This record gives sequence, structure tokens and C-alpha cells, in this order.
Amino acid sequence: MNWLRRFLTENLGLKLLSLLLAVMIWAAVGGDVATEILMPVPVEFRNVPPGLHYEAEPSRVELRIRGPRWMVRQSLVTDFSMPVDLSAMTVSGERIVALERKNVEAPGSVEVVDITPSQLKLTLRMTDQP
Repeated sequence: MNWLRRFLTENLGLKLLSLLLAVMIWAAVGGDVATEILMPVPVEFRNVPPGLHYEAEPSRVELRIRGPRWMVRQSLVTDFSMPVDLSAMTVSGERIVALERKNVEAPGSVEVVDITPSQLKLTLRMTDQP
């Protein structure tokens, strides 16, 4: 029985320090598991020329995002934006716009893995301005 007491209490400070370091290493390495989710995000149209009327199909895309579990779980739709610049669209007609991951505005600690669909069909109509 004495040997057990000595085994548990001898170098107690070092044993507690070792336990603390082991827990910290486990939390830093194993506790930050990456996860993926699908996030529905509306398409945001920017720099719309005066007199341009447009219809977009679809008006919403799904982003597959990856990142630390805690960050992905706290993400909101408002944290993401799928902007489409319409400043160069000045002629009526139909256009196909490619949606690229590099254009997605997202928090820095998450990665946009995929966009579905990858293209957007725009129907543009210019109206006369007074």
C-alpha cells in the first residue's frame, strides 16, 4: 500500500504538468476537426447600370464550405456573398455567367469547396432613360 501512495505522490508537480500538456496538445490537434456543410446563399448583383432590368436563374446557389467545426457551425448565410458584377452588361439579351470560387466572399477561416450550380443564366433588358 505504501508503494502505491509513493507512486501517486512522488513528483506530483511533474505529473500534473505532463497531464496539462497532454490535454493542451490533444485540444490543439484533435479538437479542431474540419467539417463540410452546404450553405444556400442568394446571388448578389452589383454595379447594375441605369436602365438595366435583369432576371437571373437561379437566384440562389449552394456553397459547399469546409473549415474548423466550430467556425462552420457558427457560420450564417449573411457571412457569405456570391456577388455578380453587372457593370459590363449594357446590351439586351441572354448571358451565361460563370460562378467562381474566387469571387465568393466568405470568412477567412472557411474554404469554399464548390458552387452549385456553377453557372447563372441572365436575361437582360435595357430600357430607355429619360
